[in-house]
Amino acid sequence: MLHRDIHLNVVLVGTIYDRNIGSSSRAMANMGAQSLILVRPQCEVTYEAQQAAATGQEALRNRKVYSTWDDFFENEPQGLRVAFSAREGKGRPLRDFSQTLKALSKSLPELQTDSKEKSPLSVFLIFGPEDAGLHLKDLELSHYCCSLPIYGGNPSLNLAQAVLLALFIFRQEWGGTRNLLQSPLRKPLPQTRETIFPEKTLRLWLETMNFDLSKRKVNVFTVLRRMFLHNVPTDKELRIFETVLQQSIRRMKKKEPHAALSIDRPETEQTEALKE
Repeated sequence: MLHRDIHLNVVLVGTIYDRNIGSSSRAMANMGAQSLILVRPQCEVTYEAQQAAATGQEALRNRKVYSTWDDFFENEPQGLRVAFSAREGKGRPLRDFSQTLKALSKSLPELQTDSKEKSPLSVFLIFGPEDAGLHLKDLELSHYCCSLPIYGGNPSLNLAQAVLLALFIFRQEWGGTRNLLQSPLRKPLPQTRETIFPEKTLRLWLETMNFDLSKRKVNVFTVLRRMFLHNVPTDKELRIFETVLQQSIRRMKKKEPHAALSIDRPETEQTEALKE
C-alpha cells in the first residue's frame, strides 16, 4: 500500500471502436480510475459507447480528447507513464506490469513515507488501437513498456478487457479503497452466531420430536442447519423460521410424546443420504 494519493488516468491512443471507449469507462468506474484521455481517436463517440459504459458513464462524459501528443503534454501534468504492448522486439523490451509496480513502489522516492510531496501522483496507463497496438514512437514517450499476463495461446486482449486487467493489477499492487458489494435488497446479517441462525430453537424442535442428535456428527440437525445457511436467509426469513419452530414446539408439548424417532439406523434411507 502506497503512502501517497494517486490520480489514475487511462489513455487510449488511436481507438477504432467507440464501444471499447465506453467499456473502458465502465472498467474505470469499477476500479476507481479518475480520468479518461483519448489521443487521436479514429472514431466518434456515439450512443454505442454510452451503452457500453452502462453504469460507468462519468469518465466517458468527462473525457479529454487530444489530436496529438504535443497537445497531451501541454495540458496534462507530469507523471508516471506506462504503455502496454503484446509484442516484444527491438526497441520495445517488455516488462511484466505487476513486477514493474513492485519495483517502483520501492525505488521511487516520491512514493515513500518521508516524501515531502503533497499533491497526488499522476499515473497514465496507455493503450494502443485495436488492430496493431501502440507504435514505437508512442512507446518512446512512456517511461515503461509493460505486458499483461496471458495464460492461453491467444496473446491479443480486447482493448477494454486489457484496461480492466491493468487497472485490477494496479489496485492489487498499489492499493486503493475497496468497495464491499452488498445487495440493495438485503441488509447485512448481525455478526453474532445466535442471531444469524436459531440453532437452539431448531435443536429443541428436533428433540421435542424425539430425534436422537447425540450419536452422529452428521445428523438431521446438522443437515438442516447446513441447508438453511447455504441459502443465506434474510433477517425476516430467519424470524419467520424461528416463529414457526417455537409455535410447533409449544403445540407438540401439549400432546402425548411420540415414540423415539431416529435417523441413525444404517438400514434407513435417511441415514444413507446423510452419509453422502
